[in-house]
Amino acid sequence: MPEAVVPCCLLPLLLLTLPPPAGSLPAGGVDLIARTPYSLDAGSTVRVRERLVALERRFVQQQPCTGLLVVFVQLSGYLAGDTLSLAIDAFAPGHHTPRLVVQGADEAAADALSHIATLADRDSYCVVLVLLLPDLANGTLLQTTARLFPLALKLLLLGSAAPTDEELSAARTLLAALWQTERAVRALTIWYRPSAGLLIGAYDPFDPPAGHFYTLAGPNRTDLPTDLGAFGRRMNLRGSAITVYGFEAAMAYRRQDIDMLPRTFPAYRPGSSQASRDALLDALFGADVEAVRELARRMNFTPTVHHMRANFGFKMANGTFTGVLGRLVARDAWLSMNVYFLKDYETRELQFGAAVYQDSLCVFVQAAGMLPDWLLIFRCFTPTLWIGVWSTVVVVSLCYLALTQLIAIYRPAWEHGKQDTGNVSQDQPQQDLTGLVGQIVGALLTAPTNGFHRTTTHQKLFVAFGLIWGLTITGAFQGSLVDVYTTPTSMKNLDTLGELDASGLSITVTAPALIVDVFGTERPGSTLGNLKRRLVIETATNRSAAYGVLGGHTAGLIRNQDFVRLSTKYLGRDGTPRLHRMRQCPRSYTLAYLYPRGSPLYRAANDHTLHFLQHGLYAKWQREAAHIVRANRALKVQRYAGQAGRTAGQAVTLRLDHLLLPFMVLGAGFALGVVCFAWECRTMMTTAVRNQR
Repeated sequence: MPEAVVPCCLLPLLLLTLPPPAGSLPAGGVDLIARTPYSLDAGSTVRVRERLVALERRFVQQQPCTGLLVVFVQLSGYLAGDTLSLAIDAFAPGHHTPRLVVQGADEAAADALSHIATLADRDSYCVVLVLLLPDLANGTLLQTTARLFPLALKLLLLGSAAPTDEELSAARTLLAALWQTERAVRALTIWYRPSAGLLIGAYDPFDPPAGHFYTLAGPNRTDLPTDLGAFGRRMNLRGSAITVYGFEAAMAYRRQDIDMLPRTFPAYRPGSSQASRDALLDALFGADVEAVRELARRMNFTPTVHHMRANFGFKMANGTFTGVLGRLVARDAWLSMNVYFLKDYETRELQFGAAVYQDSLCVFVQAAGMLPDWLLIFRCFTPTLWIGVWSTVVVVSLCYLALTQLIAIYRPAWEHGKQDTGNVSQDQPQQDLTGLVGQIVGALLTAPTNGFHRTTTHQKLFVAFGLIWGLTITGAFQGSLVDVYTTPTSMKNLDTLGELDASGLSITVTAPALIVDVFGTERPGSTLGNLKRRLVIETATNRSAAYGVLGGHTAGLIRNQDFVRLSTKYLGRDGTPRLHRMRQCPRSYTLAYLYPRGSPLYRAANDHTLHFLQHGLYAKWQREAAHIVRANRALKVQRYAGQAGRTAGQAVTLRLDHLLLPFMVLGAGFALGVVCFAWECRTMMTTAVRNQR
């Protein structure tokens, strides 16, 4: 909704909300304003107008905004004559500047301002609130106004004459309270009465050690904390302590987890000389950490980072928020150290900065176990090749046996010209079928054979080409066997959402907000719909959730960039991974920094974040952190594999478990031979007994 039409839409609402003003409504320039019986004389009116025009030139005309909205609030009991009319003529002359006028008691005015904040753009810096107050006693209304319009310029026009010490103390307390409770800095107290000089009271919260209240005799100072320019990229917080909450996550890794690079990447020691006020930042590394450091350097503030064990946080059933979200909603923190998924968190008290990057939310499960060493021999060939090899042996053996039998039957008839094949076959000696099969199978498997001196030409050709084929297959088998023994091989892992659906595993999540959108709005019956039904809230720590996945009882959700860190933490003793990330991820998210709505750091920090992105700084920090994590994992895998005798590129010492299969075959053959020998002995003894009888 354009700001130019805001007054037309909101004015009827205000007329219905507020009680009718006392007195008649005169026609003229300001229609809906009730004039009080008290009026200023001509000289006072001129002086008041001049001072209000000077304030308008200083604070309104210098606002770099288009469609500036000016809201005038006059509370009951303010007997300042025609001051409201003069303020409207000064701050919103003519009909070019959109304006709203609120008159009435405290509760009615607060209700009207709430409607304005709801319908208008409450995030806009381009709002000016002109409050005509009898005094500063009503701090509740001012705090409500600051919460509804945290970034709007608030000019508190006080109708009293020269302020007393008590009034200055009240102004100091009020502005400090607005800062401490609502983080509102764009507020000024102004005494403009003609009986005394113009006096402006301002509060600078960034003036160490605990803020500073000061007064000015005119609006000509160029570095007031209420200026929009103070919230741009050149915002200087002068070393103020800024509260930030964070935790270890992707792009905010713990230095102590990098245990394989003690010299090139030393871990943080709490008792060392580098311990400082931002101890958590010293204990972490990654793009998120470097961004906070660079923001602190450019904006000149001291980050006070508190660790949050509840991590990101979520909205509970009673409406409260946990984790960092709870701190941001309560306005206890200025910004989040960690980036958040750009999604709905069921509150209007938060606002996102510029999108930083995209990341996928993936499912991780227990890694499939490694094949036993005695089964590695079967990994030399693929199942298709194994079937092809043994099928070839069977088919060639049958062809060799059939051809030999045919030759044995028809060869005598060809030599002697006889047609009676039956008689010929009876005269010829019977072929040893077992010997024939042994000949060709031995040739195909490059095993030693006997009896080739009696073979014919076609048999010799069969055996010769069988030897060539067998030598080729044997060479390929032996070469592949080396790679199989030196390269760890695992069984089939789950890689697609369909396989996860078929497995029946439940999926644990730590944030209830993910249940709504991680698998979309699919209904049960489809793959995503079935997986959505198996989402389970996990209230335990991440350690317990990870151990549940390690046990094979459930699956988990994790950011793609964070899986390398987690998989490094849970490696097997031989360096093999115990966790597996599925290749098909259910959803991708855009990530951004999160601020409490109306944070005074929002505009400046967001400008700097865009600067980091445009100049490639954030991408550089991401690459460096990812390289350190991957290098640490590779070194740890290499060390564990070396301890287990699996060091890549080195000779592998063959153990009994590697060659267990040949020994098992030999043992099975020996046992079968013993059984056959016992059966033959029994048969011979039985035959001998019968013959004796």
